[in-house]
Amino acid sequence: MFDTMTAATAMPLPPAPWSGFARFAPNDPAPRVASAPFDDTDRPAPAIGRLLARTLDEVDYGIVLLGADGEVLHLNHRARELLAGELPLQLLGRRLRARDERDAGALHDALRDAAGRGLRRLLALGDDEARQLAALVPVEPGVAALLLGRTRVCEELSIQGFARAHALTSAETRVLAALGRGVAPSAIARDQGVKLSTVRTQIGALRDKTGAGSITALVRMVAALPPMLGALRR
Repeated sequence: MFDTMTAATAMPLPPAPWSGFARFAPNDPAPRVASAPFDDTDRPAPAIGRLLARTLDEVDYGIVLLGADGEVLHLNHRARELLAGELPLQLLGRRLRARDERDAGALHDALRDAAGRGLRRLLALGDDEARQLAALVPVEPGVAALLLGRTRVCEELSIQGFARAHALTSAETRVLAALGRGVAPSAIARDQGVKLSTVRTQIGALRDKTGAGSITALVRMVAALPPMLGALRR
């Protein structure tokens, strides 16, 4: 069960040993991962480690492996992207830090509980439009994984794949993407320069083609799509 953390005074943490993933500099051009021994003569253990790192880079969730002292051991492409933006969390050298002192204590306590006590913690950082949800989960003693909440319902690549699978038109796909972002039909009509009746017709076509019983069910289908990142990366 997750506990929501609130800000508290930060206390220094002793460094914890790490085994498994190699130490990682966040600005390196490519992540480097060394896996644990793997009993497969056809594929050595280091190859599995590289495959795991590349697999994580294809996932539309930010994932950061952290030592107990906040040192970044590994992070995937989406995490790099998010932490380089305006999130309440940021990378300073090899360390993960909260931008606001009010969040620093909550981050510290959650990391201590996950890496040192094997507990799972949910964090709500920042406020208003800048709010970021994240979870810290234990990986092994001294190591925790930070799982960053998604900032969008679905990545464009997943929506395009869904559209092809259901034979959606380009106009219907744009409406679907907008609905997934929480845009109201009236705002979609205004943004696309069409009548509201046109958007309602397109929503009806979306429901017919996908079998969704309502707009809510349609958005739920989009939200449940596999979290694939696009091939074009910044």
